[in-house]
Amino acid sequence: MKKDILFLVRCLALAVMMATGIAAQAKPAKKKQTAPQLTTLEIIEKVNNTWQKNHSHKVRAFWDDAAYFTGDMEAYRLTGKAQWMEFARKWADYNDWKGAKSNDRKKWKYRHYGEGHDFVLFGDWQICFQTYMDLYEIQPDDYKVERAIDVMSHECALPQNDFWWWADALYMVMPVMTKMYKMTGNVKYLDKLYDNFLYSDSLMFDPEAKLYFRDGKYIYPKHKTDLGKKDFWARGDGWVLAGLAKVLADMPADYKHRALFVQRYKQLAEGVASCQQPDGYWTRSMMDPEQAEGPETSGTAFFAYGLYWGINHGYLDADKYKPVADRAWHYLSTKALQPDGRVGYVQPIGEKAIKGQQLTPANEANFGTGAFLLAACERLRNEYRQAYGRKIILDIFSDSVTIVNANLIEVDAKIVCKQLGIPVVRMMRFYDSRGVEQPYQITHDGHILVMTATNPNVKKSLTVAVDDAPLFKSVACGRHCNERLDDISFENDHLGFRIYGPALAHAGQDACGYDLWMKEDARPCLDFLYHRESVCQPKVRAWRKQGQKAKADSLNTLTSYHIDQGRGCDIYAVGRTLGCGASALLVDGDLKLTNSYSKYEILDNGPLRFSVRLDFSPVVHNGDSVVEHRMLTLDKGSRYCSAEVWYDNMTKPFDWAAGVVVRDNTMPMKIEQRYVEYTDPTQTNDSFIRTSAWFDGVESNGKETNNVLTGYLDTKKRNGAEGHLLGIYRNVAPNAHIYYRFGAKWSKHE
Repeated sequence: MKKDILFLVRCLALAVMMATGIAAQAKPAKKKQTAPQLTTLEIIEKVNNTWQKNHSHKVRAFWDDAAYFTGDMEAYRLTGKAQWMEFARKWADYNDWKGAKSNDRKKWKYRHYGEGHDFVLFGDWQICFQTYMDLYEIQPDDYKVERAIDVMSHECALPQNDFWWWADALYMVMPVMTKMYKMTGNVKYLDKLYDNFLYSDSLMFDPEAKLYFRDGKYIYPKHKTDLGKKDFWARGDGWVLAGLAKVLADMPADYKHRALFVQRYKQLAEGVASCQQPDGYWTRSMMDPEQAEGPETSGTAFFAYGLYWGINHGYLDADKYKPVADRAWHYLSTKALQPDGRVGYVQPIGEKAIKGQQLTPANEANFGTGAFLLAACERLRNEYRQAYGRKIILDIFSDSVTIVNANLIEVDAKIVCKQLGIPVVRMMRFYDSRGVEQPYQITHDGHILVMTATNPNVKKSLTVAVDDAPLFKSVACGRHCNERLDDISFENDHLGFRIYGPALAHAGQDACGYDLWMKEDARPCLDFLYHRESVCQPKVRAWRKQGQKAKADSLNTLTSYHIDQGRGCDIYAVGRTLGCGASALLVDGDLKLTNSYSKYEILDNGPLRFSVRLDFSPVVHNGDSVVEHRMLTLDKGSRYCSAEVWYDNMTKPFDWAAGVVVRDNTMPMKIEQRYVEYTDPTQTNDSFIRTSAWFDGVESNGKETNNVLTGYLDTKKRNGAEGHLLGIYRNVAPNAHIYYRFGAKWSKHE
């Protein structure tokens, strides 16, 4: 009977297939096309690039924007991408390196929520100091942390300890206190941190659930969910877990109260893990999903960051917590992350789980993106945790290493990182033969620069170890100076340069050449000089307008960067000339000087190399509308800035020149093959500047030539100058790239 039934079923199936033509025309099912899966590093790059492309740095220093920048700086710390640091730097400049800006201490508030500038002691205005101190660590200038020290020292001196009355503040301010300790070495910041935390902990921590209530309004049983449960807000507990991780990262191991922070961190991690939903996220009300159903990204991201950090640093058992963190990352990278690089499902600004509030992929926010970046960076470190401690020996004089100068070597980053078993990120440290750590930099074009002496009698090899890298102090660095009419200024340990920007031209000033900064010592000084000028010169102008000439002259003498006062100065004259090292097309033997650059991109920005690409507006040359591009690179230890020049839309061979301006043709000149040098009289009577240019060649279609004509003296007078000492390339191929160097020495320190 069973056989008969089976036979009938088969016959019926065959009849259906034949009737529909499936049996005769069946085709294999098409394989579903899926987008290639991004690596964690690619996700970090996509998310941060998308955010910065779509948003301005001109936003306030309040908590929501400042929380994004904590993620941005973590991404910079991991990758070293110059544009991400520059975005943060511009934001800090825009906010005058301050949070709330009131200077009247009698009016400073904190006990209630407030966005006004009198709320100086309110933690939501203090989180910005985290990023300011990170930027200060890279390039120390006192004005960057002056406000942070003023505000936080004042808070330390007050007897109150109820400053952090809501959970968010434990992320906003606790890491500020540990960073203040690291920066100053003063334990008062740790003691105030402990004192304030005791109040917060006593108010909001629930030892039974091992979670924190958002603030005093939500403590059970005074407040309950609709189902009568304890109401722990996910983002609030996310702030706390992430804040504790940051505190433990910076707090010294021997601090007397460290044990409490470790204890709460571990308890909170346990409480958090117990509330995770099967799909990897946390609902907004952590113990009552029905209070606000569905996924939420910001809390989930902060939890993922905090858990991965604990696993990576040995505070949490990997067998227990890694599956929790991995499920969270799966949600973040597959559902929260959108195809265009945005991060969705972020609960808008609020303080609790809101019944009926529906989140969608379109719900993105600055703080949610910052939290996502934190989680992604710590996830990437976790992916390669097994590589930590791995070491290789790098022979400085092997074929794979390029000696850049007496201070630097360069090696292909992919080669080194492949041997270490890591991606190309800042997860390595370099040590010389004495065990001394050496600064390094990953460049935009995939190289690693390492600071080391190349004398074979001093160091022959470096040990490279997989480890989290510190932020190194910059030597070769620069920035776009919005406050100085779009200057691009950059420097190394010997000298600095200034490239004039479009705002200068719009202001009616006509300068196109490269300006020089002369330096007294190896420390970066341009930030300091620009800042002092921007603060003091308005006063100078105001006093002169009021007829107080002596007062104005005195302040100008003490603060102008055109006067040598011990660190560095601009005493070089440019005007509408090539200055020191600019280039130009030649038309009928005459220099066709450019206008200011129209667009820039800083590609490398310390600690050892600065490079910037400059694009210029189209000009008509030989009937073509051509666009000029320049790449300028300055390395630590070099007396020369390297330049690469090329043109788009050029269809005919062209003549080209670069060189240095000649102010007085009676001053000494030197002309050699591929090299010119000029002794420039400066605006001071006790020194001179020796400018020079070195011509390296032209490359076109893989072929190199160097038939440069040097020593040509352009005698056309411009802006009081006698002419130029030039190197000239004639009949350059339209698609060629031209390479040369330019630099200077100051007799005061030669």
